[in-house]
Amino acid sequence: MDDVLVDVFSHQVIIGGRVNGTFTSKAYDDTVKELVENFHMKINKDKVKNRQKTLKKNFHECYDIFKDGLSVFGWNDSLNMWIAKPEVWEPLAKWMTTPIPNYSKMAQLWAKDKVKGDHAETAKEKRARYAASTTIDEIDNLISQNEVSLENFKVEDDQRSLEINVAYDELGNVISQSFDNVSKAIDRATEVMAKCFSKSYRVEVHATLSVLDLDPISNTGAYIFFIENPTYKEMFFGCLDHERKCVLLTLMSRPKN
Repeated sequence: MDDVLVDVFSHQVIIGGRVNGTFTSKAYDDTVKELVENFHMKINKDKVKNRQKTLKKNFHECYDIFKDGLSVFGWNDSLNMWIAKPEVWEPLAKWMTTPIPNYSKMAQLWAKDKVKGDHAETAKEKRARYAASTTIDEIDNLISQNEVSLENFKVEDDQRSLEINVAYDELGNVISQSFDNVSKAIDRATEVMAKCFSKSYRVEVHATLSVLDLDPISNTGAYIFFIENPTYKEMFFGCLDHERKCVLLTLMSRPKN
């Protein structure tokens, strides 16, 4: 049931069922309907929300430890577990034998969705946190959540004006100090792209397309499309099997493709 629930949530994200990090009422209704049809059990919206809360809690407990890509650990999709040499597990023994099914899919859903109590902050506190941000990621996070922008970051007195000037100076320093992080991010992205182009990825794409009942020309075109556009991999493989053909044709028909 968890597998289906995560797949349905992923599909709802694709079709716009999540707005500003929150699933719409219709998205929950559709999710309940999908689960009832699959398992023929009494399931309601509250049960779905409670299970989602539990999955997010368990995911974040693990994600908070491994999110920075500890160099001695590696994720194994087949086992749904983090793996490493035995000697490095001592402080994290729990995760040595604890699988996290659907970890990659949940990372797409909830990696940026962790509640930090920001809603309890006043506007002044948010501006202060903006000025005190020490990394570009922290600043981007505030902007992405519509907590700060050039329009709402208004100066109410001379002190705040001074804080803003300091913040811009700090931002300049942050940009200069962040080149190392950017370089590491590029290296990591390169590794991900390399994996996408690996033989296993090509085999996976070919095998999946073979069951979509496409004509030979469309099948070849779809294969080339995924090899040239690996960024669509998670979107395509994250949806339900019977919806993949529709998702594929929609992606390929978009003007930019």
